[in-house]
Amino acid sequence: MKGAKWMAAVALLLAARGVGMLPRGREIEERKLISVLAVDGKDTITVTAVTGVRVSEDEAAEVLNGEGSSLAQACRELRKGSARRAYLGQTEQILIGEEGELGKTLDFILTDRELRMDTLLYIVRGDAGKALEDSAEMVAGETGGQDPRGRTVGELLPRLIEGEYTFAPALAPGENGALEPAGWAVLSSEGVVGCFEADAALGATLLAGVGEGQVVSFPHGAAELTAAKIWAVDGTLRCALTARVAEGEVQREELEDWGKRVLRAALTPGWDCWGLDRQLGALRPGDWETWRKYPVEKLTVKVTGKLVNP
Repeated sequence: MKGAKWMAAVALLLAARGVGMLPRGREIEERKLISVLAVDGKDTITVTAVTGVRVSEDEAAEVLNGEGSSLAQACRELRKGSARRAYLGQTEQILIGEEGELGKTLDFILTDRELRMDTLLYIVRGDAGKALEDSAEMVAGETGGQDPRGRTVGELLPRLIEGEYTFAPALAPGENGALEPAGWAVLSSEGVVGCFEADAALGATLLAGVGEGQVVSFPHGAAELTAAKIWAVDGTLRCALTARVAEGEVQREELEDWGKRVLRAALTPGWDCWGLDRQLGALRPGDWETWRKYPVEKLTVKVTGKLVNP
């Protein structure tokens, strides 16, 4: 996936959408509106889609399937057996199986006239299509826009175009067929290259700026994170955590040790998904060559904690 190709595709996409190519009015009523699309496979691409529910028409969610040698062909197959064509312009979430083709999927989103850049993207452990089909009823009644972990295609593309790492929320099948959070997937222009799990996932969540509200258990009780300020400067990753004591007698040192442990776990694999090198060089533009692509695993981690009693 060459950066120039993606840049050209973005320009073409914006130009095309600027002249109003999206269907409206009765034309939309005559189509099956897709709310979630799952993509799997490499040589042969399979897609699974869940239709949106028009509450005013008392509709039930429907599962559609397609297969083809390309993602475009597989999506065209979604309309088979139906008089109403599947319309992707209302798609809120795209789920990609961890063995699927990330690059081809992003290329398709960029060039397809219906899919939008503000569509949320997730990586699913295992087969995304089967996971979506098993959770179709629940997914149809949800809206991905309420997910604090959600990241849009538009948010992911800039770092991928520059050949840098980025991250997307991972999902896995849970109880009763529900798709549940399963850490974070690490992405590059080559596809899915790894994942943050356990402590590393907690650290990645802090670095992503979505750790507030998380309840952490400690030996002497539990506390809810209410604020997490993180910045990188002079070779050090600094973090200021504030938490509300939920139960027991949590010690400040416990909160600080926890922060150090999970942040170090996220940095150890060496994937800078957050642009920490840019933070390091922000106040020292003359030293940019020193901090450019600085190995994040070499950063010193310093955490200060503050506890607030209920």
